[in-house]
Amino acid sequence: MAYAKLVASYDIGNPSEAEAMNAARLIRRRLWVLGLRFVDVMERADVKEALDALVQPVREDRSDLNEAFVKITELAELLAKERETVVSLRAELARNAPAGAARAGPNDADAGLVNGVLVAMAVLVVTALLIAAALR
Repeated sequence: MAYAKLVASYDIGNPSEAEAMNAARLIRRRLWVLGLRFVDVMERADVKEALDALVQPVREDRSDLNEAFVKITELAELLAKERETVVSLRAELARNAPAGAARAGPNDADAGLVNGVLVAMAVLVVTALLIAAALR
């Protein structure tokens, strides 16, 4: 309980900066003497219960956040299944490709992007030339 009182004194509910800093120093010294880590002590159930009794925190049960978390989890699972499906379909396509057909390499998908960039650059150059000609 004494530890919980120190933590409560250190918490943001205390308007006295000096008192809060002294509590933090005392917590640190006591934990060092006992050879404990702050994080480990704060995870203890008895410490949490004592702190809750002292500070009486207001906690919200946000059902909308819980629903969003469930939806995100479902979407993550769906994405993992989709990736597995894509990998298996690519493997099947590679197995069933004709003997003389060129196999797609890992960089073949980038070729379309490069061509698209080249086309975009050519369009920009032509547009710039047309604007320059119109201004003369």
